[in-house]
Amino acid sequence: MSAYAAAVAEACGSVEGLDRHDVVLLLQTAFSAPGYAPPLLPQVALEVMQLSQRPGVEFEDVVALLQKDAVLAGRVLSIAQSAAYAARSPVTTLQQATVRLGLTTMRDLVLEAALHLKVFRVPGYEPAMERLARHSAATAHIMRAVCRRTRVESEFAFLCGLLHDVGFAASLLVLADDPRHRRTPFDTLRPVLDEVHEEASALLSRLWRLPPAIVEVVSTHHQPAPHGKPDPVNASLVVAEQLAWEAGAGMEPPPEDADPLSMVTPEPPHDGIDVNWSGVVDEARAFLRIDDLAMAAARAEAFQIVERLGGGTGRKAGVHARPAAASAAPHGRPHLGR
Repeated sequence: MSAYAAAVAEACGSVEGLDRHDVVLLLQTAFSAPGYAPPLLPQVALEVMQLSQRPGVEFEDVVALLQKDAVLAGRVLSIAQSAAYAARSPVTTLQQATVRLGLTTMRDLVLEAALHLKVFRVPGYEPAMERLARHSAATAHIMRAVCRRTRVESEFAFLCGLLHDVGFAASLLVLADDPRHRRTPFDTLRPVLDEVHEEASALLSRLWRLPPAIVEVVSTHHQPAPHGKPDPVNASLVVAEQLAWEAGAGMEPPPEDADPLSMVTPEPPHDGIDVNWSGVVDEARAFLRIDDLAMAAARAEAFQIVERLGGGTGRKAGVHARPAAASAAPHGRPHLGR
């Protein structure tokens, strides 16, 4: 992400006895192998994604698809009934949820439910996966709000926020299947996972045959100007991740003085994973024309969103805690192929 981060990565060949380069090579080899099988999304979820892109789709078509997968349908209905989506009157059926939320939101909700059921589950790494699932959902909801505030039009804004970090889960699944690393603590693996997660997220999105617009954003989601050209969706995602972290839904603990009414944008820890340094956030804000007052308003809304999703800036033991030794910040990310 920066010359400094790349230098840190190069200098840190091992972390707590783990040979970082060997693990990166293992992940590269696994992801580029012809027989690599990504974590599978439910077929119904993929069909809903495809259906949502067709003109003239009826609500009944979506409901009929979801009824083919009782587990997914139950999860979708549960999320639709949550504080993040629920209106004054309760939602009790898939038909009600689809009519009330609309096709696009329902599509987003189906994929959110599918990721919780099938992807954010790695045996032995449950606390980290719970944190990742919460971070992804919060970033998606906040990104939708940021796009609305900045008038950035993106059909897939929510999905980009939801999918941007699935590479963490994919990488952990590979390592959990390897006898040499399946018992390695998450905090020891953090620098390696951070190094490869962008391109791993893009790889999964491609293998799931998601729209190219989503693949492009998740593959460059720490860059407000990928390929040297500012992109409003990328910039919105950078801002959304910053606000999610401040509100207590980042992959790192929130700042000690986190405040929804603050006019100051704090800088994430330099040794953190999945963070955007202040210069990157400033670049994104400048492109979106988000001044301090607008950022403060977005911050207040982000805290409300995270609260509705369940929990604020509290620091959960075992989820945020990490030892001081895991201090490398390797953002020089290698290519994973495909």
